[in-house]
Amino acid sequence: MKKTIILALTALMAATSVSAQRAGEYDLRSSDDIKGYNRLGITYNNTSYHNNWKEKDGNYSANGIGINYLHGFSLSSSLPMFVEAGLNVNFDFATPYSDEDRYGREYEKFTNMNFQVPVNYSYRFAIMDEFSIAPFIGINFKIHALMNGKEVEEDSDGEKIYDNKWSYFDKDKMGKDGVYNRFQMGWQIGATFQYSRVYLTVQYGTDFIPAWSYKKDKINTGNLHLGLGFAF
Repeated sequence: MKKTIILALTALMAATSVSAQRAGEYDLRSSDDIKGYNRLGITYNNTSYHNNWKEKDGNYSANGIGINYLHGFSLSSSLPMFVEAGLNVNFDFATPYSDEDRYGREYEKFTNMNFQVPVNYSYRFAIMDEFSIAPFIGINFKIHALMNGKEVEEDSDGEKIYDNKWSYFDKDKMGKDGVYNRFQMGWQIGATFQYSRVYLTVQYGTDFIPAWSYKKDKINTGNLHLGLGFAF
């Protein structure tokens, strides 16, 4: 993972250097490309939870939506280099387990709400009038406001036989193996495609701090985000 980050950062810096040599072609000093900006939008999120032991039955993905705000701080008076920082509010849902037969149905539900603070380095490439591509790489800080589980068993008529709810942060419910981490830190890499004031962002990253750990066992997350919004 560290090699991936180093290679991505090296490639982005190299692209920055090449673009800097060609800056005169775009007359960036007099364009909007060097100004700071704001972005407000929504995202589709897919978060995968995967463990590092042999049994992979507990691996699953949570799908959800997010509301995101990001501000780009200009780093240069002549080049479109930026540090981006913002706040994301995400809601994720999953069904880690489900089984149904003629006698009834068993299933498990997972619900998560988290806040993320991303910090990126970005460089914007002017492709044509009003259209640009801005690759970025950075880190993010994630705080889980809630992470709840629900296990349900129903009979063949749909009547509940068993209904158990818990929080992944509850020591009494989670037992001796320990609770999940409320705080995570990770990295991301991606690109923002912007036409006029409308933008589309594609981003993927993983965590440095796992969602859960006990001795040598860990559950890590992979995070895919597809964002659509308005820049101003």
